[in-house]
Amino acid sequence: MGKSPCVRYWGVPNVPSAFLVTDRSHHPLSQPLAKSLGPAFHALATEPLTGVVIVTEDGTILYSNTQMARMLSGPTAKAEDATGKHIGELYAAKFALERLENIRSVLDKSSPLMIRHIWQGYQVYSWVIPLTLDDDTAEALDSKRATQRRVLVISRRVGTEDKPFDLVAGPIEKIDAEVIQLGPLDVLSPRELEVLALLGQGLSAAEIAAVLNRSVKTINTHRENIGKKLKIDDRVKLAMVAQRAGLQLADAEKERV
Repeated sequence: MGKSPCVRYWGVPNVPSAFLVTDRSHHPLSQPLAKSLGPAFHALATEPLTGVVIVTEDGTILYSNTQMARMLSGPTAKAEDATGKHIGELYAAKFALERLENIRSVLDKSSPLMIRHIWQGYQVYSWVIPLTLDDDTAEALDSKRATQRRVLVISRRVGTEDKPFDLVAGPIEKIDAEVIQLGPLDVLSPRELEVLALLGQGLSAAEIAAVLNRSVKTINTHRENIGKKLKIDDRVKLAMVAQRAGLQLADAEKERV
């Protein structure tokens, strides 16, 4: 793909070609930036279950830790594969566009936001926070990026059973992502996702039939088909899969990427 001053990359419009970097060795982003943010940030970024990324308002990734790279791109992903890239280069266009809207909303409101989404079959909660850099830290960036607004995103995989909001003190703004990446669950139909979600909530076949206004026989057929598609023949294990993904009934109708 040829580059122009502004290009459409993977369906994401208006990505400045300056950010479609092929050689990142000349971009003082990842480790220098992390170091300049201090020991508290280092402790957060090296916590083994937490994904951390710093993104500009136009979607350029200034910093990513390995955990975030693997959370979004798979177990072999590396942090350096994401640093300096635009999110439209790495992820499906609809996901990237939605995240850009979230980032700009946080920056315009100067207020953090909690996003719930499903990615690769796991429920993920992301805390998006406006990030202000002091003069010393801004020096770790080139002049173009130093003048841009940016956010810090902290993400963790959280199963349904974890009840993350039991620990929250005070109100927070929380939204559900409109697009999801179901990973291995993508083989399921919307109706099968509904049945799986209710299995994850511990409902019996009769209870699921009542909720979905279907016969028990139909629900049992759906459950059998789910098991065949996922190669799981145990009801308890199916429920665990649903809980890991944090499946809710509304997720069945969301757009998939």
